[in-house]
Amino acid sequence: MKRIALLFIAISFLVLMLRPFAFCPEPQQDKPEGRLQHEVAVTRKLIYVLVTDRQGKPVVDLRKDEFVLFDNGKEMTISEFENHTLSLPGEERRPSAPIPPVNVESPTPTAPLMNRTFLFLFDLVFADAGGFRLGREAAFRFMETNLEPADQIAVLSFTGGRSLNVVQRPGGEQAEAKRAIEAMGLESLRPIAPIRPENPAAIMTSQNAGVSFPQAGSMRAESGVGRIVAGNFVWALDSLAQALRYAPGRKVLILYSNGLHPFYLGRGTFLQSGNADVGSAYKDLCHKLAAASVSVFSVNTEENTYLIRQVPESQKGVQSLREISSETGGRFLGDIYAVPDHLDRIETMTGAYYVLGYPIKESWDGRYHKIKVRVARSDCVVNAQPGYFNAKPYTEFSDLEKKIHVIDLALSEKPLSQEPVRFSMQALPWGSGSRGNIRFIAEIPVSRLEDVAGPRLEAVSLIFNDLDELVDTQRVELDLGRPEIQGKSVFIQAGLSGSPGQYKCRVVLRNMNTGRAAVAAAATIVPKPEPGVLRMYPPLFLVSGGPSVYLSGGDNGRMTGELLTQSFPEAGNYVPLFGEPIAGGTKVSAIVRCEGPAKAFDNLSFEASMKDPTTGEAHAIQWIKVADRAEKAGRLFFLRLSLPKASRGNYLVELAALSEGAASRVIRRTEIR
Repeated sequence: MKRIALLFIAISFLVLMLRPFAFCPEPQQDKPEGRLQHEVAVTRKLIYVLVTDRQGKPVVDLRKDEFVLFDNGKEMTISEFENHTLSLPGEERRPSAPIPPVNVESPTPTAPLMNRTFLFLFDLVFADAGGFRLGREAAFRFMETNLEPADQIAVLSFTGGRSLNVVQRPGGEQAEAKRAIEAMGLESLRPIAPIRPENPAAIMTSQNAGVSFPQAGSMRAESGVGRIVAGNFVWALDSLAQALRYAPGRKVLILYSNGLHPFYLGRGTFLQSGNADVGSAYKDLCHKLAAASVSVFSVNTEENTYLIRQVPESQKGVQSLREISSETGGRFLGDIYAVPDHLDRIETMTGAYYVLGYPIKESWDGRYHKIKVRVARSDCVVNAQPGYFNAKPYTEFSDLEKKIHVIDLALSEKPLSQEPVRFSMQALPWGSGSRGNIRFIAEIPVSRLEDVAGPRLEAVSLIFNDLDELVDTQRVELDLGRPEIQGKSVFIQAGLSGSPGQYKCRVVLRNMNTGRAAVAAAATIVPKPEPGVLRMYPPLFLVSGGPSVYLSGGDNGRMTGELLTQSFPEAGNYVPLFGEPIAGGTKVSAIVRCEGPAKAFDNLSFEASMKDPTTGEAHAIQWIKVADRAEKAGRLFFLRLSLPKASRGNYLVELAALSEGAASRVIRRTEIR
């Protein structure tokens, strides 16, 4: 596989970023900045070509001299040629060469110039249980019977957010992909949005006999959620198209879904739904997938056999499946119940193909090149990838491309663009209704940043709601080479705002020259306001480990003050405790924020204890108040706690604030080593 990359892929950082899809593990060479185009050495471009006769049967006996290839209208010299004829359904494999006698040692087979790439995408939101189950079983059978050893397989799922879940990357073992699909049960479905909003007809399902869907106009709130999730679907596939645009060859994306209902796209009779922007974005997505040489073969997972009366396609999501398939050069394979052999059809269409290679001067300009392939035989139909993108440096990404890149990094456990460095953070609710009511603190792992670090580094803090909508963000540029932070533990802080609810919290460190990144993740809940009630928020625990420096962002986007040390200079001699085990008897400090009426702080006190949840045994924790500071509608406290000596295990540390009979408690799990 490295040979493929070295011979045929332009060496650029973006390809390195997308190495799980581009199969290119080789590092880049730094390119000078400030130019729109950077010439590199002559390399070779590979083009994946399918040829059939007028009846759709593969043509497998073409010679190199029968092909003519044009790149941006210029005829190119074909220097490499491979003819792949794999076993097709119902046919015996054609040997590619005579079988040698047993007493003659066979030469080591040459690695193919290009392999087939299949991406199985399961929509777990806009899907019915029965259709999803059949699609999963068909995909598993395909992997059991139709795969070639060199085939690349990826397994992805859409779970409602703005990023696809990459269950299995193409570069992994095929056995892992099989296990991933086999393990994807019905419990994986995420019905967080209505599949068929505003249905004009009452529909009855076999699973809900006697229960009909509401008439149009009665599901507005649910439809609003569905509209957001439909937009997330488009965004997630847009991210996939961005990631695949530099990967070589044609990629076959097999999509199992009910499709997006025309209400969510503002199509047909739903033009007045207010969702035309989603429909426009969906159309653009189809073009981006086609430009990235991704052919979508879609299968409708809708359970339509139980309909009381036939609903026209104009009232169903199947129209969007037809659109994405036709616009990308794939096929709409039909209803999962009607086409149990749909993967055999894909194998027939992809089991015989040609690879054409030609020399080019690769340019770092990001431009799109149109490809046209012809053959000398008049009775042939040629299906080749429509073109390719030249790579470009990260510094020349558009603002949208950079946003897609950072959100994919932030939300995906396995981002499409790269495997980022992971580091620790904590997100704390810091108030119920005030500005900056979510506080981040994350450790910058300076010693592990490797190629992420550089003279231009940004830290982007983000919070997302339960629909993966970006709620608030803060950005700051970092200079980790500053003399005053050398030799210290470095932490970054941020203050973001969100209304009451649950949030996904992220910090992304990104090299502004290369795009390489590190990511930290946490979650938190902002409570609803309760005026006049004493409330203590979860504490930030610290242990000895300084000297430390706490960086934060200002309005100008550059590093400014140090929030913790501004409040409590003592914190500079401590490091946050992010959940790692600690020894019994350790002295732990805590920064605690309390809210309540002014009189509640006149005689406020604390209680602390450590409890073994298995035995119920509790130990009192001694504490002292080191300092406190008034804040708007609240007060900050710096406490020092002396944990009792205890045997190894997991304990619950409870901290309570008490005032005139009122109490507020928080509990945190701590591991004693």
